[in-house]
Amino acid sequence: MRIRVAGVTSTSPPGDRGAGSTASADPDHDDDAVSTDTAHRPIAATALLFAANGAIFGAIVPRLPDLKDALELSPALFGLAMACYPAGALFGGLLTPVLMRRRSDGAVAVGTMIAASVVAALVGFSPVVAVFAGLLLLFGVCDAITDVSMNAHGIRVQLRHGRSLINRFHAVWSLGAVLGAAGGSLSAGFGAPVQVQMIGAAIVCAAAAAAAYPLRLGPPVAEDEYGRDLDRVHDTDTASTRHEAASHGAAPSPAQSVDPVVRRRLPGGRALLLLVALGLFACCAEIVEDFAQTWSALYLRDVAAVGAGVAGLGFIAVQGAQLIGRLTGDRLVEGFGAVRVGRMGGICVVLGAGAALNGSFFLDGPAMVAVLLAGFAVAGWGIATIIPGAMVGADSVPGLPDGAGLAVLNWVMRLGFLLAPPLVGQIAEHVGMRWAVAPMVVGGLLIAVLAGPLLGRSAGPDRATTRPDREAAA
Repeated sequence: MRIRVAGVTSTSPPGDRGAGSTASADPDHDDDAVSTDTAHRPIAATALLFAANGAIFGAIVPRLPDLKDALELSPALFGLAMACYPAGALFGGLLTPVLMRRRSDGAVAVGTMIAASVVAALVGFSPVVAVFAGLLLLFGVCDAITDVSMNAHGIRVQLRHGRSLINRFHAVWSLGAVLGAAGGSLSAGFGAPVQVQMIGAAIVCAAAAAAAYPLRLGPPVAEDEYGRDLDRVHDTDTASTRHEAASHGAAPSPAQSVDPVVRRRLPGGRALLLLVALGLFACCAEIVEDFAQTWSALYLRDVAAVGAGVAGLGFIAVQGAQLIGRLTGDRLVEGFGAVRVGRMGGICVVLGAGAALNGSFFLDGPAMVAVLLAGFAVAGWGIATIIPGAMVGADSVPGLPDGAGLAVLNWVMRLGFLLAPPLVGQIAEHVGMRWAVAPMVVGGLLIAVLAGPLLGRSAGPDRATTRPDREAAA
């Protein structure tokens, strides 16, 4: 099937479309094919990958206090150990484009999601902090590759479907994270061993990823009207051959336009600056996610003095609110614009984190717990569309190979994840755990300020959500 999007023809080769996929050979029936089972199978594959990725992470978050106590770690040392996860993710982000040039993004996401599930199951068996940190490093590698590849697959599915889907996919991630965290909290409340719980979660998540494999899209091919690969810079020898032919009055044929010797483009200066800016913008939202994943259970246990079964509710509050925000996010962006929604999200982060910070000083007992959870939820709702919006923006940067923009964005985001846990750990160690929410207030302010210049780069609907049939008619 060939789909025209903003002057680019995207072709999914028929030889690698997943089991049971069919496509009409007649281009007049392309619109009908998009609405068939063939179009919906990749949506299901993407949803399974996002759900599995969220669930495996959510499953371990409520058990982090147990692992910290078992290894007898201080807050600062715990923060350094947790930083090994984003450190591994930095390396994984660099590997992703290499893997995606050899296999389709869907196949890469399935393989690394299964590997991440296995590693997560082993984390519970860590006998010393060095093993704990090493497994987190390996988990970060697998998770980063899964993250980039499944988002690249999701954006391709969105393009084929012809309307915004990326926020819904991230909503499925939040749903998986909520379910995983709920299972972890229940296991902690009943005193189940971390090892047993994580093995069960790994089996479920790996099975969901395996089920996505036959439903995925095949590898993408981006061409111009002459069939030239837009991801490649043509060899100078072939270019001179075309110039010589043109000087004799001969127009280059499509076959002559496809160069046998190619080299991949790297992001130019302006593109790289834009990708870094989008990455820093996403990092501001990641501060909230990192707090929920790494510190929320410890925060509730140490500041509000709740038990193990309740400590996981902080992560559930953030991810549950994100789930609601992402389910409604596409309609909000289409109705009010990405800039207004982004600014409103930043303000919500400031209000939610500020309420939690003040509540930790002036309240106690059930009232404090209620205000903390409500503040976490408001902050979680605020960042619901920020990271998906940044990913769509990075993937739409022109002139880059498949997955390159997302890989750079992911690398910058993982760098933020690398710095956040030690920073919060130092704050908790030297100033007090109550102040661990302060970085979220700063992040919310930056989101509100940066939403205009970054999310408002192009007027009108997002290019990634433009209907293919409209572009074809243009």
